[in-house]
Amino acid sequence: MTVNELEKKLNLKKLSEGENKEITSCYISDMLSRVMGGLNAGGAWITVQTSLNMIAVAALADASCVILPENLTATHEVIERAVEEKITIFSASDDAFALAKKIAELL
Repeated sequence: MTVNELEKKLNLKKLSEGENKEITSCYISDMLSRVMGGLNAGGAWITVQTSLNMIAVAALADASCVILPENLTATHEVIERAVEEKITIFSASDDAFALAKKIAELL
């Protein structure tokens, strides 16, 4: 499943346009150091982190996309950096657990 397919299937709100990567897994964490060690390349990352550091970690880990649960959003500065790094950020109405469950069912 690709990032664009996930967007449609889960009715996600796209905050930044990135690459339409293949999604291989899902990872939930808000601790950036754990994400750097635990998120597999191609993984969709669910987090409440909305700082510029989130973009750096997503790029370093080669995340397929970042999903902010519970209708969280990011600042204009974060969104601009995500576009520069070609990272897709979504906002979702579901909480992190519900999102992960839905993604697992789709994978």
